[in-house]
Amino acid sequence: MKRILIYMLSVMLGLPVFAKKEPVIMTVNGYDVKKSEFEYFFRKNSTETDVTRKTVRQYADLYLNFKLKVQAAIDEGLDQSDSFLKEYRMYRNMQAEDYLTDNVFLDSIAHEAYKKTVEDVGSDGLAYLRVMSFMPRSESLASYDSCVERMSAVYEKLLNGEDFASLAIEYSDDEETASAGGDMGWVMRNQFPPEIGNLIFGLEPGKFSEPVNLDELFVIFKVDRRRQIGSFEAESAEIYDWMNKRPYFKEEARRRKANEYAVKLGWTERDENAVARLDSVLEEVEPEFGNISREYHDGLLLFDISNREVWDKASLNREGMEEYFKSHKADFKYSEPAFKGMVFFCTNEEVFNRIKDTLDGVEIKDWIEKVLPINKSELLFRVMRGSSESGIIKQGQNAYVDKIVFGKGEYEPKTNFPYVNVIGKTIEGPESVDDAKSQVVEGFQKYLEDEWVKSLKSKYKYKIYKRALRKVSLDK
Repeated sequence: MKRILIYMLSVMLGLPVFAKKEPVIMTVNGYDVKKSEFEYFFRKNSTETDVTRKTVRQYADLYLNFKLKVQAAIDEGLDQSDSFLKEYRMYRNMQAEDYLTDNVFLDSIAHEAYKKTVEDVGSDGLAYLRVMSFMPRSESLASYDSCVERMSAVYEKLLNGEDFASLAIEYSDDEETASAGGDMGWVMRNQFPPEIGNLIFGLEPGKFSEPVNLDELFVIFKVDRRRQIGSFEAESAEIYDWMNKRPYFKEEARRRKANEYAVKLGWTERDENAVARLDSVLEEVEPEFGNISREYHDGLLLFDISNREVWDKASLNREGMEEYFKSHKADFKYSEPAFKGMVFFCTNEEVFNRIKDTLDGVEIKDWIEKVLPINKSELLFRVMRGSSESGIIKQGQNAYVDKIVFGKGEYEPKTNFPYVNVIGKTIEGPESVDDAKSQVVEGFQKYLEDEWVKSLKSKYKYKIYKRALRKVSLDK
């Protein structure tokens, strides 16, 4: 009752009636994450099919970490770098087109163009046309005779079955179409004078005309194929392509959309000035686009700052990886013994023994380089190694290792290299970072990220408002 009275008094006295404020889900370093923003990202990123309040709370923790990282990127000035601004503006402007353009207007133009085309084409349909043109080099009689002679020679080649497009590229005097094999694309009858239209549309698909004298040049026409106009949906891609090549349509559509906003929002600007103003405030007047723009903005910053603080640090910090591996070595144990070494396919046992002697005391990372000279004069062996940098081959990955090392299964000898043996040892788990580098890097990245988030939480003020979080819609 009290609210109703306040509303009535406000109307009577001409006082402003304030809209209900949107709930704030969390605050991160002074930035308010409102319900609409949170719901947009939650719906887009949540993989749960059965959404519950617990799901929302869990995502709130993830989104808090995300915003903390974005804030760190902003503090480091990454949002002002030329590379970031260029990439962000490119993505942003691509997505803004639908909001800045009167697509209803463009759709109406496309339908009008389709309707007009259907009327113009009529029952004749369209013909896919190629042309070859022959033009005298000068006004002299000799030049005219030379032109006729060239044209007649090419026409004779056509009669003998030579390809029209290839001949057009070589002989046609029409520079605009010659390089494309005389290609004129789809045409309709009323694009031409009646006698030429009748000639073209009298040709069967795949047929060409006799040379036609068109005052200053001779032309040979060929119809590749014919078709009728399809439905609007079938022709729309070509129609919009035609419209996109004529900037006026898009410019007019942008003016119409901007003027519509100008009237609605009470702006004095119109046309191009209104277009510029709408573009500058689009995130504010179109909340949906504001979320899309924010997604690109924050996503790019997250990538840049994570690359700096986590990914590069993990992959390039060898000392840090070594320390992490030592303190978490138990996490990388194999479920069953694996082989660390290489498989050698040799022409005979003597070659293998030579390889073995050569590699005595050599680190595995240098094996390939060390034994290559043995193949210098002739191909005496081939080598197979595991997927990791130090040549780990797990059971079931290689038939030769399974048989020779673990006594399981069989293998087919290679015809040219019948002697097969291995050099290496079995291990219960990785002995160094290189034995499980991808897993170590992944674990190290997770460790660095967790430590980074802890430091951000101690650096920035933040708060999640649990009461507001309960108002988040569970609909996806």
